[in-house]
Amino acid sequence: MLHNNKENFEASVSKQILVSADWRDRQLQRFPDDDRNTKAKARLLELESEIDISDAKWKQLEPIVQDNKFLTAISETNRDVGFRTHPIDFSAWLDNLYSNLTRH
Repeated sequence: MLHNNKENFEASVSKQILVSADWRDRQLQRFPDDDRNTKAKARLLELESEIDISDAKWKQLEPIVQDNKFLTAISETNRDVGFRTHPIDFSAWLDNLYSNLTRH
């Protein structure tokens, strides 16, 4: 599905963040002594509740999210939360996503 508008993209990001939060929950079952999974899941859910992409940020992202490669970058960005990155807000998460998209 092409993400040719901001609303569709925001919906896809929301869905992928929720999928990643569920994955963190499963990781917690596998590794109950690693509390990073609990914190990462909570942070992902907080970030999901903050989803709001400015028009300026969308203009930056739009050209590079027109194929499904962006799903891999979202997954990578989500896996990093609470482990390699600690985004202060959704805008910082978007910056991490942009970095992952432009690196590939």
